[in-house]
Order: sequence, then C-alpha cells, then structure tokens
Amino acid sequence: MNTVNIISQTVDTIKTHYKILPTIADENFEKYINLVTSLISLKKEAQETKNNYGSTKSINYFLGKHKFNILPTSITGFSLVIQNSDFSIAMRQTKNKINNSPLIKVEFRAEYLARIGYIKCIEVINTLVKNYILSDYEIDISEIHLATDIQGYEFKIADFVRMKTRARNGNTHEEESLIQKASMYGTATTFTGFVFGSGEYMLRIYNKSKEIEKFKKKSFAKFHLWEQNENYNPGMNVWRLEIQIRRSKLKKLVNSNGNTMDNYYNCLNGIADLWNKAMTDYEIKDISRDNTSNLFHGNRVFKNGTTRELTKDAIQKIYKRSPSLPFWEDMKKWNTHKPLPITTAPKIPKQGSQEYVNNSIKSLYSTLAKHKGSVTKETLTEAFEQANNDNLERKGVSLLEDSFNKQLDWIELIEDHINSGICNTPDYKHLESEITNTVLTCDEHIKNIHYSEKIVERIEARLVFNNSSSAIYKDYRYLQSMVDRLESKMLFDEKVA
Repeated sequence: MNTVNIISQTVDTIKTHYKILPTIADENFEKYINLVTSLISLKKEAQETKNNYGSTKSINYFLGKHKFNILPTSITGFSLVIQNSDFSIAMRQTKNKINNSPLIKVEFRAEYLARIGYIKCIEVINTLVKNYILSDYEIDISEIHLATDIQGYEFKIADFVRMKTRARNGNTHEEESLIQKASMYGTATTFTGFVFGSGEYMLRIYNKSKEIEKFKKKSFAKFHLWEQNENYNPGMNVWRLEIQIRRSKLKKLVNSNGNTMDNYYNCLNGIADLWNKAMTDYEIKDISRDNTSNLFHGNRVFKNGTTRELTKDAIQKIYKRSPSLPFWEDMKKWNTHKPLPITTAPKIPKQGSQEYVNNSIKSLYSTLAKHKGSVTKETLTEAFEQANNDNLERKGVSLLEDSFNKQLDWIELIEDHINSGICNTPDYKHLESEITNTVLTCDEHIKNIHYSEKIVERIEARLVFNNSSSAIYKDYRYLQSMVDRLESKMLFDEKVA
C-alpha cells in the first residue's frame, strides 16, 4: 500500500447561535430592536426593487467596515438575512429580553474559514456582533463540519461494505446525486465516495479532486490548504473525510469535564476530541476480499458451492475480528493534538407531572372518540378491557402489572443515576412505596387483578434490599403469612372432606 499522507485538516463549516443575556442594558437592547426594524424596512424595499431582468435585488448595508447585501428573503425562524462573501448573519425580531431562542445565526463560508482559519473568523464575527448588533450574548454551536484531506489511498465501493458503524443506513456520494446503497454498485464507473449517518451526525468520504474539477469555485482548497503542505502531489487524487455534527448531537456529547459539546467554548476547544470520536464511531475495517463479498451478498459461499445466509452474529464477528485500515489510527489525530475522551451523555429519566397526566387523558379521550365515536363509561370500560386482554396475549401479564414493571424500571434507573451523581430525584422513594403498597394490597382496592409471581418476587427483593425492617416490609410479610395459613387451611379442609 502507498504511503497515506494527511494533506490538510480544517474546520470546513461553522454555524453559531447568539442568545441574548437578560442582563443586557435597556439602551443596548433598544439598539438591537432599532437595527432589526431598520433592516426589515430595507428588506421590504429589496423585495419591491427590480433589476433590469425583472428580478428582486439585494440592497447594500455597512456594519462598521463590513459591507453586506440585505437579501429580499430570509430563513426559517429569522426575520432577515444579510450576507457578504465571507459570512451570513440572520437576525430575529423580538420585543422581549427574556428569550431562550437565538436572536442571531451566523454561518461562515468555507473559503473564508480556509483562508484565515476558524479562530480568526470567530474573533472577527464576535467583535462585529458585539459592537454593531447585540452587546450582551452567549453563543452555542449550531453545526460544525471537520474535514481531513488525504492522498495515497483510493477509496473503493468495497470500502462502503467494510465501514463499521451503527449507521448502517448509508448512501453513496455520486457526482450527480446521492443514491441508495441498493443501486450504488450499478454506478461503479462514476463512484466518487459515500455517506454514512443522518443529518445530525454524518460522515462523508468523497473524491475532493473530482469535485473541484466539476465545481471550479471550490478550488480554493488547493491554494489555501493543500499547496501549504510539502507532501501534496498535484498528480494524485485528494480524498476528503468530512464529519458533520449538528447541535442536536453535540448536546448529547459530554467532554472529560462532564460538560456538553454544544457549548461554544467546549466545542471549539474540543475539536480534536470530536474528530477522534467520529473516526472511532466510523471506522473502515481491513476485511478480506471473500468476507467483503459475503457481506455484500448477505451470505457465505463454501468451497462446494453451497451458501448459507449470514446471521447478525456472524456479521458482527467479521467486523470485530478485522483490524482497521492500516492508516486509520493516524486518521484519528487532529493536527498532532492528543484527544481527550468524549462520551454520550446519559439520558435523564423524565419525572411525571400533572401536565403529562393531562395530556395523556386528552390523548385517550381524543383517540377513543375517533375509534368508537363517543367517550362514555361503557366505551372506556370496553377499551380498558380490550387493552388488558391484548397485553395478556402479547406479554403474558396484565396491563396494570406491565405499567408497574415500567415504573420500577424507571425507579431503578433513577437510583443508578443518583448513585452516579448525575441527577437527584428525592420523591422516587415515595413513588416506590405507593406502587409496592398497591401491588401487595391490590385485593383490597382493585377487584379481579392477579399479578404474576415475577412482579411479587421483584418487589420482595427490592424491599429486602432497601430495608428489611421497614414497616411496609413487615406488612408484606404479615400479608404473606396470612395467605400461607389460608392456603394450608384450604388444603387441610380438602383432605378432611
């Protein structure tokens, strides 16, 4: 294999959100309102102004030394957009300082980021926003793209199959369009790369040289990035690996200090960490030609010509036993920085509330009315009985027991998070007592409810674990002894009879 050289590593896209701080002075907030109002008026003027071809045209506007065009259109959630060749700024009209939604959205051009670097870009825009638009703000990263360009390895269609990732719903990256995995092999002669993942977390691997041949305006990568590296060979293809991460994903990622990565400072200081995680989550394995063919066809071909379908376990073993491509470990580094670990933030269990109860009841009434045509005592009773019978048929337990099991799952998850210091939910013990009381004394309150031995054993085990001397446990043991004595008496009476 040829030597694989990393030609450049760059932040290719940054989109930022600016939120207003409630501590902003009234005069500074008024300044923002007046600016947006003025720009909206100019936007309307742009919509009404026609050029010689009958189309609307933009109007020029200066913020300090920066010249912008006021566009006649906007983007979703914002009132107006101004832009120049370096970046675009969207602004939202508001009358309230207490506002959780972003008032400003900034997107940098890839050429600008390549020309002066993302750190300088951020400094320029933050100064502009503070001096001319909004004086008091906090910043979140809305989206970031990290790109590494390499030479010395030609990606092939087979690499699509060799990619180890949870995002097995992949597309090919073809010159004209993105096509589905099922049809990618029919266009092998025009293959230029592939895509894995969804919008919030996506990896693109594509032939950057071919893209530049087709779109000349993207040739800035040659001048600003590749030609700065002495290992760059103009006669070889450059392949780009580009990771796209949106805020919805960044919010789920936690750095080594326990802070989420959508925060402006955490994200920009953790670029090496984000890249390392992405190259670990998405990893091309050095799988043999035979196994690659087996994975593609979904079955294993034996020497005698017979075939056997690959099971999920067999597929996992192929990926697990295969090493990464020889250069992939080097790919995990970002500009020689040593990465720190990034983990997925634990999902905090939601607590119940009256609002949730209200919404559930409204949903029940609405769905039942659509199904039965009316909501009466009879239709409600019939619906509960049918739901209970369906649950018994599918899961072997009653609807009520199933709900209690889920509640106990929630309590155990809460306990785990509390022990890990992730959250604090002081009321959950009270909820557990109520559930336990309901199950153990159900015949006094709910007629014709019979629980399986599993949930009774589960509750007894929790009672012993929590406090074997608790009053509720004593009550349970007393009830259990009464049942045992009653059963013994019934057996004795049967023998006598």
